[in-house]
Amino acid sequence: MTTVELIEQIKTALSSDATLTAWCQQTFGKTQTVCIDIDEKNPPEPETDYPVVAVTSIRQVRGDSAREISWELEIGVGVIDEEIITNGNCRTMAGFIKAETLRELAEDALYRARIASLDSNGESGSISTYPLFISGSVIPIKILKSSRRGLPG
Repeated sequence: MTTVELIEQIKTALSSDATLTAWCQQTFGKTQTVCIDIDEKNPPEPETDYPVVAVTSIRQVRGDSAREISWELEIGVGVIDEEIITNGNCRTMAGFIKAETLRELAEDALYRARIASLDSNGESGSISTYPLFISGSVIPIKILKSSRRGLPG
């Protein structure tokens, strides 16, 4: 599998996963926008493009002596949500919770697609700039190298 083929399969999985799409439709009233990278000078529009699921980086590791080809995939999700839930002396930014849920659903969509061996030991983190909430993951991906053709030298 090439990196471009992997990206295409990831894009298909994130854009067509029934569970992810249904949650976005139910939660935001629209489906997710899937981006392969983000143009920082022309970012997604808050009114029309969110929720966003984006592939923000992919790094490949390969070599003749390795039995597998591996990548580190970075995905990021973003939601716009102004709701603040107050319960007694606790305040919860609803967008923070929704961004974390969206990230987990995006990861699950990739696992369900069975594209390659995905490692569940990926890293995740979040950034909040109210009312924009962003969460991301680094997901290791591995496939066995074909024994029928060597890698270019």
